[in-house]
Amino acid sequence: MSAEPKIKIYQDDITPFLQRLPAFLLFPFKPAPLIMIAGLSALSVVTVFAFGMFRGLLMLFFLRYAYAVMEMASMGQLNPKWDDITVWGNKDKRPYKQNLVFLLYFLLMVVVGTYAMKPDANAPAISSKTSAASVQMPAAASLAAIAGNEASPTRRPAPTDEDDDSADPDEPKALSQYDMAAPRASSDGSDEAARRIAMREAELTYGKQNGAQDNSAEENSNQPRSRMDKFMAPDVHFAKWFYVLAILFALPIPAAVMVLAIEDNAWRALNPATALFFIRGMGASYFVVWAIFGAVLLSIEGLRHLIPATWSPFVSVPLMTFLNFYLILATYSMMGYVLYQYHQQLGLPVAVDFDTHREQSKAQDNPAPASSDPFIQRIDALLMRGELDAALRILEDEMRYERGSLTLNEKLYQLLLRKGDEKRICEQARRYMLVLGKAGYHEKAMHMLSELKNRDPAFEVQPDDILQVASSAFATNDFKGAMNLIQGFDKKNPKHADIPAVYMLAARLSGDHFRKYAQAISIVKVILQRYPDADVAAEASVYLEKMQKLMAASPPAAPVASS
Repeated sequence: MSAEPKIKIYQDDITPFLQRLPAFLLFPFKPAPLIMIAGLSALSVVTVFAFGMFRGLLMLFFLRYAYAVMEMASMGQLNPKWDDITVWGNKDKRPYKQNLVFLLYFLLMVVVGTYAMKPDANAPAISSKTSAASVQMPAAASLAAIAGNEASPTRRPAPTDEDDDSADPDEPKALSQYDMAAPRASSDGSDEAARRIAMREAELTYGKQNGAQDNSAEENSNQPRSRMDKFMAPDVHFAKWFYVLAILFALPIPAAVMVLAIEDNAWRALNPATALFFIRGMGASYFVVWAIFGAVLLSIEGLRHLIPATWSPFVSVPLMTFLNFYLILATYSMMGYVLYQYHQQLGLPVAVDFDTHREQSKAQDNPAPASSDPFIQRIDALLMRGELDAALRILEDEMRYERGSLTLNEKLYQLLLRKGDEKRICEQARRYMLVLGKAGYHEKAMHMLSELKNRDPAFEVQPDDILQVASSAFATNDFKGAMNLIQGFDKKNPKHADIPAVYMLAARLSGDHFRKYAQAISIVKVILQRYPDADVAAEASVYLEKMQKLMAASPPAAPVASS
């Protein structure tokens, strides 16, 4: 029978997410995700009959599924079954909170963009009066000319030189004033003259009737436009610093989405410090995730222009829906795996060692084995439903009777990290550190000490905890750290019960590490003389004999030459 899969703790033991990109691209084609995407895409046909209504409802259901996939992936459960996720009728508000994040980012960009925009200096300015006249005047004059040709046989006399002179010499000729057609045969030229007279009358009539409209258009064109109008104008460009700010403001968006998935906390999602927390934990991988996330959003927008407009909406709408949902689900499953990969740095709970379980079962993406502890199963069920506060209350109540439980202390610490309560995190980290040291997990205990100091630079180990922490430091070969912890302990705490054990640790540091056998012997003798009934008295006697033998076997120190 094969060994049970172990839960990995350190990020280095988990396959990096970039090496698993093909698995993320194929994930939406697994049975359960494919049924979800295909079903919602087929339902999108209904929105064609409803003129686009209910599309938001379909997106709501899908985002609930995508967020559940990300949350499960963050715990190592990368192959959810159909009945593992519920999207119908639940109270999951994460999609609404995500829309709030995106909306605030858009509004921020609009506000900043209105101050960063600058008009295109190379774009020609077109007067509304000139453009209207150039288009409408030839048409009006042509209609007048046709009317003139069909008028009564009674003709007006042809224009004379005096009439031409009376015209404004500075007024440019309209296109209709030029004879662009081939001359027609006429014995006396009366038809040609009549047409020219009609064209002239149309020009004068058009000027009188539309003068007021032209003046009004010109006045409107001279009125200042609003900032939003300028922002949306096609001839407006933005300063370079606007694009820099757009990128900086977009950096926290993936962190906000991931926080919503694992914590469902809108305030944490909107807090820019959350992005700094993720960047510190994930390093350069966060920027890779950010780039992929942005590329997917741009791809979704670009897909709208790739589908031909001639296609029937009964084909284009379901196809577009399927492609959008595919890209989103592949991205969200990847982001969930990234959270799983860096779960230690981010303080997230892990339910399964996916890679080891996959290798042992010889099948890719096997589901996580359920915990055999009914109490942990109850806690995990609450977390799956997003009831973090309820899980915390039940766990803390249980720990009143099992304060030394390593499993419960670790679980409580992970849940408090998800809650984001810094004060309670530090309190539980201290308790968890001591439990780890007593259980022999000295390396993890020292890691918790480092976490405490990072969260609270003013943190100091309490006198009651010094012996335990110093022992963990000694066990991990951090001799300098152990010595710093116990230095002056007896003077600062003259009546503390841990003084004999602290002396014993000091003796071992002097003898085993620093090879100061005489100093170690002196410290052990103090223990035996002052504290003969202490628990470490027997250990001190054995250690005294050891140091005396080493002292006798060691070469004598060379005498110091006198000057």
